[in-house]
Amino acid sequence: MEKKRIAYLDALKCLGILMVIDWHVRSGNGFKPYGSLSALMIYSFALPIFFFVSGFLAYRVSMSVKEVFSNIRKKFVFLVIPAVVFRLCMDLMKHYAPLHFLTDGMSDYWFTVVLFECFLVYYLITLAIKNEKWRICVLLSLSMAGIGILAIDKDFGPAIFDLRRLTKYFQFFVLGTLAMKFRPKYELLINNEIIKATVLLLFFIVLFLTSYDINPVALYHFMRDVVLRYWGTFAVISFFACHADYFQQESKVNSIINHIGQNSLAIYLIHYFFLPHFRPLPEWFAGLNMVTVHLVSILYTIAITGLCLVFIKFLSNSKYIRKYALGHK
Repeated sequence: MEKKRIAYLDALKCLGILMVIDWHVRSGNGFKPYGSLSALMIYSFALPIFFFVSGFLAYRVSMSVKEVFSNIRKKFVFLVIPAVVFRLCMDLMKHYAPLHFLTDGMSDYWFTVVLFECFLVYYLITLAIKNEKWRICVLLSLSMAGIGILAIDKDFGPAIFDLRRLTKYFQFFVLGTLAMKFRPKYELLINNEIIKATVLLLFFIVLFLTSYDINPVALYHFMRDVVLRYWGTFAVISFFACHADYFQQESKVNSIINHIGQNSLAIYLIHYFFLPHFRPLPEWFAGLNMVTVHLVSILYTIAITGLCLVFIKFLSNSKYIRKYALGHK
């Protein structure tokens, strides 16, 4: 029997994929993702919420060997194979050598590979460590180690595994599993008015601090990639969870939100083919102020999302393409 979907989690994924597309529209046209406080505020939570939601849904008290390897196989089929398919298509368009990604990495499609690695690590730890208290200690230790590795401002290991991003986002996956494990306490926490106010205040304090030149650089990266992301992720998740009843209501708006959220992976895979690239930048675009840039980018994001949904519907006519290229069951 299929589990009932949690509507506000689909809404979170909808927000996340829209922010990711917006990020790519602007960064692909010469605007730095962290070039303004508004952009930094938005992008602090865009990717962490995906890993949080995935960890939240991945949590299991225990798993048998059969369940672990069955889940690993399913995640490989739905996350890695579609990414490889689209990376190969992208390489063919750019006239790269076949299997170029094996040495150069997954490039734009790193997200699904890193997400698969998060599931892989979590499933193997769940299998290997039966005592849940010890398992939580190991997961927290890996998260803390990941925070420390962020101080090393360079990639390491084989490019295709993207280990630096794994250390960067695995902590949010773990945070999601802990939220599910301690769900009653998690729900009390995100609904606590004092905590919500404190987190929002700290979020904006850290946000403004990141606009200054902070030394050492490791401290700046810690504030931007850890502190700001944690506060931003908490604030956004708290907002959506506190309005969970709204997202459960049947309406056209919620139908669109849930549809985008449920197709967020496929949208992520396809949207790269629709991104606008102005080279060189036309005068009308280069001269826009930041507010107008956001508005133009939002319009592009809406149009790209619509195109992606049309192509998803068209490609889903084949169950094999739906499964192995779009990551749909």
